[in-house]
Amino acid sequence: MHTLFVGGLPPEANDETLQRLFGEISGLMSVRVVTGDDGGCRGFGYVTFDNRDAVHLARQLDGTPLGSGEHRLRVAPAR
Repeated sequence: MHTLFVGGLPPEANDETLQRLFGEISGLMSVRVVTGDDGGCRGFGYVTFDNRDAVHLARQLDGTPLGSGEHRLRVAPAR
């Protein structure tokens, strides 16, 4: 399994947001947006893939503008 950190998410992002962004990449195993006490997105989440080729494709989404362009996706290996 290979997990990536996904940052730059807007407050309204949820698991479905990550599923839409990464769902077309073969090998996606799970998505998770981290939420605060109020239930809103804390600005980051994680996606897990079952192969390195998928990770390479997902990393290419780094810098992608989200929504109105206020937010830019950051994709990096999870620590």
